Amino acid sequence: MIMSIIDKIITNVNVSIAGIRISFWTNHPADKKCLEDLLFYHLDRDEASSGIDGCHDVFILSAKEKFSIPLNMPLIWTGFVNQNVPVCWYNSINKEENIIVIAEDILIRHFPERKLTVCCLTETKGRFSKSHRPSLTNYIFFLLQSILSMHGKYCLHASCVSKNEKAYLFLGKSGEGKSTMSAILGKAGFEYMGDDLVFISGNELGEIVANAFLTKIKLDNSKSKIKDSIDVIKDNHFKYAYQNKLGAIINLQRTYVGKESVLVPATQMESFAWLMNSGNNIKIQYHQQLWMSICEQASLLPSFTLMFADKEYFEPDILDAVLK
Repeated sequence: MIMSIIDKIITNVNVSIAGIRISFWTNHPADKKCLEDLLFYHLDRDEASSGIDGCHDVFILSAKEKFSIPLNMPLIWTGFVNQNVPVCWYNSINKEENIIVIAEDILIRHFPERKLTVCCLTETKGRFSKSHRPSLTNYIFFLLQSILSMHGKYCLHASCVSKNEKAYLFLGKSGEGKSTMSAILGKAGFEYMGDDLVFISGNELGEIVANAFLTKIKLDNSKSKIKDSIDVIKDNHFKYAYQNKLGAIINLQRTYVGKESVLVPATQMESFAWLMNSGNNIKIQYHQQLWMSICEQASLLPSFTLMFADKEYFEPDILDAVLK
């Protein structure tokens, strides 16, 4: 099967994320440009690829016909990606293969033991016989989360910065200020490690580490009704880091009482709940016991709730208690 796939490949892109080198192989020229743009900071250069502890191959192919799910693949989980795009997750009975269907025109086949993933995208004919297939941006982040989970790197909906080789993780619901906080602290001299997705894992020393996910932010342009791409690292001249030992966990909670933010110590139970709620559904995590163990160990670190008030009055010095 692999040789027949390789015969159709015309280009590849190598990236390193959370210590895993991922090689994308594609038969569509637009994929290369999209990957190099979205994952620019993770392209396989010396800085991004240091400390590699695993590899994974991803083949992206066009399919001319609608696909069907084998009968021996029970449905495990249904949900949504990108807020409103339906996704279904199937596992084979022998657990040698997982199939993910996104919006009925994207099929992802994971082979965990072989560290291999094959993406089949349904190609349709549009006007003037021009072919069309789903954009890479429709599934790339979900794809990366599931691949890295196979390698013991677990995704959190969080922002992250670091200082003095310690990473500080900011959790919270959408709109609570995660992106705002990473931008404020980036401008204050902290190392930027991401504003939306962060990967945590254990290392050989038994420590919990935070792994950066650095990509351009997509912001809605209400006037033109399109999404603009903004490189916050380049535009703000931020320093950035790829990996650091996790130092503390901070849950953000917006408050509109007064102008000054307040830092409140949290319990281990609160911290564990924040981590679990910020990760993917446990049914689609690989090595579920490892995932829970990492969250449990991380919850032992200093944890706080930051009652985040007016950003104009926020002083990074409030985090001194966390940074000690």
